[in-house]
Amino acid sequence: MNPPATKAQWRAWSGQVDRTSVADRVVDALVEWPPLHGTVLSYLSMGDEANLAKVHDLSRCRIAITRTPDRGQLSVHEYQPDRLERHRLGFDQPRVDAPSVSLEDVDVVLVPGLAFDLQGNRLGRGKGYYDDLLARLPAGVVRVGVTADALVIESVPTEAHDRRVAWVATESGVRRSGVALQAATARFVDAAVALGVAPDIHRFPSGTKTSADAAAAVGSELGAIAKSILFEVDDQAVLVIASGDTRINERKLAQWLGGSRARIASLERVREITGYVAGGTPGVGLPSSVKVVADSDLARYRWVWSAGGTPDTVYPIALDRLIAASGARWAEVAG
Repeated sequence: MNPPATKAQWRAWSGQVDRTSVADRVVDALVEWPPLHGTVLSYLSMGDEANLAKVHDLSRCRIAITRTPDRGQLSVHEYQPDRLERHRLGFDQPRVDAPSVSLEDVDVVLVPGLAFDLQGNRLGRGKGYYDDLLARLPAGVVRVGVTADALVIESVPTEAHDRRVAWVATESGVRRSGVALQAATARFVDAAVALGVAPDIHRFPSGTKTSADAAAAVGSELGAIAKSILFEVDDQAVLVIASGDTRINERKLAQWLGGSRARIASLERVREITGYVAGGTPGVGLPSSVKVVADSDLARYRWVWSAGGTPDTVYPIALDRLIAASGARWAEVAG
């Protein structure tokens, strides 16, 4: 038998695949995944979709749910079990008077799908609601498809409006979608996930070594590039995370740390101390001997872009997640 070719054929095929027998294990994988915290845009299951009630009960998560209107875009509301109604198509959803949630406040989105492919492309039910929603979310929102191993296939048909997910949760765990990573970036991603960060790596072969390069590549403000620069303050290695449009004042940095002199580490020292090359040094997952400082000017942003372990990789992230995972302390060290 030839594999399905069209979306309609793939949808018919997916309906024959058993996902109920692994549903509990899929949910357990999500519950155990460190990056699942903060404001989580989830969904109420229908048909044979995994029941996410166990996720909704997590104290580390604030749950939001979509509401499907008769026409127009999905809206997002706080999940309040006593403010639900039955949609005409047979699924529960928040009532129109449930408190709304801004898309800017979302940290993680759990995305239902009939199937996903290895690149994170999604086969939905054909209405386009979730593709529109994913397009409206900030780039740094962690996008996680929820399915079963049997429904992760090599490739699904895609159209221009389709939106991919960066991660897919199945009974085998939560794994990254997309092309294989360079060794340094893969090492960084593993360390970041353990610290509660789920990077969606963007690679630009022309390089993102400087903040200006990165800003041009991703189309962001220069200040929203969270550059990471390693200094040596006397005998202490200090990583400074700062806006791409600021310059670190070495005198201020030394004074704030109670040292006598600060200087930018040499290329050799950056690799020796951090395990990464200059221009690609990430802000999280560094050796515990490295103190991390965040310049206060960066706090003007909710979302930033940070280095992904090599001089040609970056990823978007909520600033509060970056600061928490890095263990950085805020300081005024620019100017």
